[in-house]
Amino acid sequence: MKSGYFTPHPHPARRLGIVLLLTASLLAITAGFFLFHERTRVYPVPILMYHKIGDGVASPWWVAAEDFEAHLQSLKEQGYHSIFPSELAAHQAWGRPLPSKPVILTFDDGYLNTVTGAEPLLRKYGFRAVCYLITGQIGDAPDSRRLCEGAPLLSWPEVREAQRRGTLRFGGHTRSHANLMAMKDPRGEIEDCYRDIRKRGGFKPEGFCYPFGQYKPETPAVVAQAGFATAVTCNDGVVATTNGMNLFELPRVSMMGGPHVYHVERVAATNAVAVRVWKEGHSMQVQPRWVFAGPDNASAESWSAPVTIASNPAVLKCPRSATTPTTLELWDDYRVIRLFRHSL
Repeated sequence: MKSGYFTPHPHPARRLGIVLLLTASLLAITAGFFLFHERTRVYPVPILMYHKIGDGVASPWWVAAEDFEAHLQSLKEQGYHSIFPSELAAHQAWGRPLPSKPVILTFDDGYLNTVTGAEPLLRKYGFRAVCYLITGQIGDAPDSRRLCEGAPLLSWPEVREAQRRGTLRFGGHTRSHANLMAMKDPRGEIEDCYRDIRKRGGFKPEGFCYPFGQYKPETPAVVAQAGFATAVTCNDGVVATTNGMNLFELPRVSMMGGPHVYHVERVAATNAVAVRVWKEGHSMQVQPRWVFAGPDNASAESWSAPVTIASNPAVLKCPRSATTPTTLELWDDYRVIRLFRHSL
């Protein structure tokens, strides 16, 4: 046969190489498009701020174990999934996928009850959390445990063991819980805190937390230079994952502790449903939610304007007088956690 009339088929190995190359290219393009889309998607991410978990203490910094479990139940029912601050940073950097309803749970100071009280409940409901350590107050061993505001703190062996279990990760809260706003140069407090966790904990810190929420405008840059990838504040708010998200000034939702005993009393009203609500313990601003029973067991909801519930009764009126509500719920300011439920 003359040359030019016959074109040999590519070698099988070469054909396979071409197919694999085309497949890899297609996968790379698809993955790149997905990550770009994920990076530009806006997620609301509530970061919940806790301190101590335990019963019998009338303090806004102590959340009763029963209340904390109710918070986790509420998050679970709504479909929330916990992430760590580092996952938020990875999402912003390269589009790491986030769950459809992400939430971050944080504990300040490094109390022993974060491990003994919070960790078992977190594990029970499938959540994880970050605990910010005052590193200079973490003892060498349980028998040399220190106190902060009368409550026992963790020791380094307990920190390392909890980190290995995986439900909790640990970040920095300075070395001595110093007010960074009042310091001429906070660099030592921040850098030493980072080094303590790397050396004594044996792992990279899961972000930073400003003591008292106080810091100067230039402090976030110092936190970043020290090696931390994120920092949370005490500023009230919910994070939105936009390109302008500031990873070193992340706001949080404060979860107030102390006793919370609510009382509800029906009030006579014409063509409306009204109740008188008051509570024992600290006053709280809440968002009332009315849940209605509809046909075929379907339900509808309506929200009222925020209101402060205190020892003096507040009168709440249902915004839908045509339908009798079946349940009144009280939620936190940002509608993240149901704090109270009462059937009418």
